[in-house]
Amino acid sequence: MSIKQKLRRQLETNLEKWKSEIEEAEAEAKAEEAKAEAKRADAETRKAVWSKADDLKRRVERAEERLEELKDVGEHRLRSLRDEINCLVA
Repeated sequence: MSIKQKLRRQLETNLEKWKSEIEEAEAEAKAEEAKAEAKRADAETRKAVWSKADDLKRRVERAEERLEELKDVGEHRLRSLRDEINCLVA
């Protein structure tokens, strides 16, 4: 076997090995990207759920305040309070 043939064989062997390693690395990278995307989506879902819960807590607090205010409200405040309550329950 000539030096040229030997070098050619070495390069061809390594090229095939490296191409295979590239495919494996790309597959692994795609799998990691999919995991990262799933985590991001999961985090966004959790954030949205907590945001909704926080919004509902604020609404409950406002409703409780208005309910307490209704106990001793005068006629002059009743109209504006009615509008606020209508917004809360809408």
